[in-house]
Amino acid sequence: MTDQSPPPSPLALAAASFLTQALELSEEPATIVPELTTIKEELNAAIYSVELDSSIGNAAFLVYVYALQDSDEDGTSGADLYQAGLTTLRQAAERDTPGPRLVAHADTDTVGFILATTPATWRRLQGEEPSLIATEADLPQTEMSTEQRASVAEDLHRALKEANDHARTWLAAIRAAGKNATEDDLAFTEAETALALFVLDNANVSPLLNALNVLVTSAQEQAGRMITTNQARSVPDAD
Repeated sequence: MTDQSPPPSPLALAAASFLTQALELSEEPATIVPELTTIKEELNAAIYSVELDSSIGNAAFLVYVYALQDSDEDGTSGADLYQAGLTTLRQAAERDTPGPRLVAHADTDTVGFILATTPATWRRLQGEEPSLIATEADLPQTEMSTEQRASVAEDLHRALKEANDHARTWLAAIRAAGKNATEDDLAFTEAETALALFVLDNANVSPLLNALNVLVTSAQEQAGRMITTNQARSVPDAD
């Protein structure tokens, strides 16, 4: 049976080629293309995400590709978007704001490329030792009082409720636009692209996922013990 999947677009092939050069990968660009997830693909620009197992561990990257001489319906050229993208990423690094960090960029007469990643991955690529990046394992192993734990739990509870409200609002906006959040052709804004990259990097969400896992597991165990205790109390003593 022949493969009926559509051939990769020229921008996707260009993105894979730039990625292998920028990160000095041993793979051929053609083998990288299937690993690319399309975030946005238009006439004058495209954005792809990819997760790679590198020397610094699993890392998420964004690859921006610009057709410099092509313009969209509003007359914005790929060259305009390329320069705007570089400016935005450089300012984010200078101001230490959330969002992607510039890893590499290059351009020819017709195509421009930008490679970006999360701040944590960017620091590791700059040579910062992983041990210098704080995780929950790096926190001081001092005993926390019941009051302090309760305060932190309240903060986490409040943040989770707020995040859930934001997620509900975002999904409603997607549906109002006539889209489904799982559609491949969902065109991200710059802010949504930054958020997607943040979530793709496991280091950014693993503490939250671990905390939720501990909470759910402990709650289930406590509920199970309570049921067992109540059942034992309801059984009359044997004569």
